[in-house]
Amino acid sequence: MNLKDIKWKTIIGLIIIYLATIFDWTWMWGVLFWYWALPSLFSGETYFMERVGRKENPVLFWVIMVSWVLIGAWCMMVVF
Repeated sequence: MNLKDIKWKTIIGLIIIYLATIFDWTWMWGVLFWYWALPSLFSGETYFMERVGRKENPVLFWVIMVSWVLIGAWCMMVVF
């Protein structure tokens, strides 16, 4: 396996999910929700159970985006 073929962001993301679950880091889930929402806002498509495009399903796309941002904010509130 070539080092270029390794999906580093995916591996780091999995480690973060494991740590957030083991140590009950609710705030880290908030960071992850925001991280998942941000690229989707720019690309115009997201994946939640299946691909959802902003052009094809605008209402559903925006419901998912708003949900991820709000859930992320709610998870982050434990920090404050």
